[in-house]
Amino acid sequence: MKTKHVLILLLSGLLMLQSHLSAQQQGAAPLTLTVQLQPNKSNKVRRIPIMAPPGAPKGTFLYQASRDEPPVSDQVKNYKLFFIETPADLANAIRTYSADDLNAAKRQLARVRSIYAPFNGLPNNPSTAAALLELSCNARAMDWAGLGKAVAEFPAPRGLEPTDRMKLDAARILSLVSDDPTTAEDRRKKAEEAIAAAQKSSSVTSETYTWLKYALARALASNIPAAELQKGISEENVKVASQAVDAYCEAAASAHGRYMELPVDAMHRAFRILWAMPGVKAYMPKSRKMDKKTWDAAPCNFKDAVAMAYLLRNVYAPKLKDEAISTAVGLYYSEQLNTKKTPKK
Repeated sequence: MKTKHVLILLLSGLLMLQSHLSAQQQGAAPLTLTVQLQPNKSNKVRRIPIMAPPGAPKGTFLYQASRDEPPVSDQVKNYKLFFIETPADLANAIRTYSADDLNAAKRQLARVRSIYAPFNGLPNNPSTAAALLELSCNARAMDWAGLGKAVAEFPAPRGLEPTDRMKLDAARILSLVSDDPTTAEDRRKKAEEAIAAAQKSSSVTSETYTWLKYALARALASNIPAAELQKGISEENVKVASQAVDAYCEAAASAHGRYMELPVDAMHRAFRILWAMPGVKAYMPKSRKMDKKTWDAAPCNFKDAVAMAYLLRNVYAPKLKDEAISTAVGLYYSEQLNTKKTPKK
């Protein structure tokens, strides 16, 4: 390495140390995180506070062996264990998120992301962890503007894991959701391209795939005029309506876990489309007294809509208010539910 380059690196290191020393001399405590460390050539695990120098290269941090010694620069690659303990403010934000207080969680997560931004060059740092959970928080709240802002403000994804990078890309597509038919085609193409990539990747998660399928469904459904969902879907829109229903159902089926806001919305939207399909409402007067013969003769869209309503009311969203669902649930037929049990002797 040329002497000039060595001098530049040394000077840069001294300036970073000086900035921390001057902060301490002025009585301002530097921002720290507690980390568990195990050197590559040792079996001993230490627990120490670390600092992140401003503008530090990826994987670089500072620590003090004692209060009387100046900070020492070190790198993550020198350790076989480098585990950042979750700070209290991130733990509180996670608890708020788990308690389903999404508005409060969004505020807390944004604050954590900002505070710990100097550490985002380190693996599993709180800033990136908060930013990733912030994406999920906005998606659950179906706050598309908030999601777009969270994507735009996401910390520089230095060393982001493939799974997390795919989640960020899916969030960017999900943030474009709208009912605007003029942007439907562009949104459809972006969602389909991302889905094709996800299907070839081992890094896709159920959450990411749900987001992409939901985004695709909303893009397809944008082509159906709102009036048709009330009065009945025209024959020319039946194909795109069926495609939207399939995408909504795939989004719901891909979801796992207890956070069901998006999957429930997908199922509800699928039901509203099916309920407006040609022939469904026309079959209604004939099907007030449902029996096996009447059920078997019903159009497929009718049976799918009624089954969807039954699942929403009895499994996924019992508190969902929708008069059409209440009507449809009363038309559900199942041989198991309607077969009289033989009395015990």
